[in-house]
Amino acid sequence: MSRRGGLVVEAEPAYRTAAANPYNALLADALQSQGARVRDLSYLRLAFGRVDVVHLHWPDLTFLSGQRMSIVRARLLLFRAALRLARLRGARLVWTVHNLDAHERRATPALRARLHRLLVEELDGLLALSVSSLALARVRYPELAALPGFVTPHGHYRTAYDWSLERGDARRLLGLPPEARLIVTVGQLRPYKNTAALLRAFAEVPGEDLALAVAGRPSSAELAEELRGLAAADPRVVLDLGFQDDDRMAAYLRAADLVVLPYRSVLNSGSAILALSADRPVLVPALGSLVELADQVGSDWVRTFPEDAAASELAPAIAWATRANRPATVPLDALEWHAIAQTTLEAYAEVHAQPRIPASRRNVPPPEKHSATGSPIAPAATASPLVDAVHRSP
Repeated sequence: MSRRGGLVVEAEPAYRTAAANPYNALLADALQSQGARVRDLSYLRLAFGRVDVVHLHWPDLTFLSGQRMSIVRARLLLFRAALRLARLRGARLVWTVHNLDAHERRATPALRARLHRLLVEELDGLLALSVSSLALARVRYPELAALPGFVTPHGHYRTAYDWSLERGDARRLLGLPPEARLIVTVGQLRPYKNTAALLRAFAEVPGEDLALAVAGRPSSAELAEELRGLAAADPRVVLDLGFQDDDRMAAYLRAADLVVLPYRSVLNSGSAILALSADRPVLVPALGSLVELADQVGSDWVRTFPEDAAASELAPAIAWATRANRPATVPLDALEWHAIAQTTLEAYAEVHAQPRIPASRRNVPPPEKHSATGSPIAPAATASPLVDAVHRSP
């Protein structure tokens, strides 16, 4: 697609969430470095200005947040009306499928259904962070399976944080044991991240030279109480339950010998990429995109374990992470933003070049098969449809 003045993208979000999650701003910068013009979504510009592509990332957060359902309803109506006007000038709508089901239920069932209907009827293309993510999106939303789909990986965070602290300096700053073999988990603490299970598994691993640091803001008072109770039983555990700013996030990761992310369910993990950006090895379940991430950066840096096997895998993973011949730097070539931006622009161009498929004429595959519990049966090598998007403000 050749449009005078470069491609114009209204992204939701682009830059407005940079303080909470730098992912979108890094992507927007990379796209703009290659000639695109990327702005945070404005309904006014969408309705009356030049827009080539509207790029959504977390539609449930964008449209369903808030306590007043009248505002949520108005937001959906305004967006759809503005999008319809933009379509008269050739605009296309794409969605990066970071997650298939929201971490928290927002709005009412009727409004959630309205958002789903909007996506089904208006989307022109799907973007996903991995091959398995795209496959699972098509299983979860068979009515979108006819749309063109593209894999645009999650880029690294090398330039988004200050990684200059050495391990010893980071431990002194945080008051962590200087000589311990240190496991770290850091970020927003939510039930699906399985932090309590990590504390239980750690309690089963002997070794006075071991330590576990858990840093982040719990999503509920109940979770905080559970974590405090588990930590109180093991003097090797350090809890820092609260907001972690950029510098403390970086310091905890640089202090670590091993970063453990024992998700109960996950599709993509920005937290794993954040740890790798700090040049720290990670232990993660063999779910979703994490298997592909291990292939991308190599077995020196990503170790996977079978689901529900975290306790038995912890001791071998500590030995793996602290071995003497470990390389110093993670090879993140596959996660470079320049290449990701190129792939994203190619996806935009392909979507823009194709005629729209009216919702009434989209091919809807047969209903997905379900397990005995009623859960969708995903293809092999995929996972439960949840995603962790890394947050700089846990």
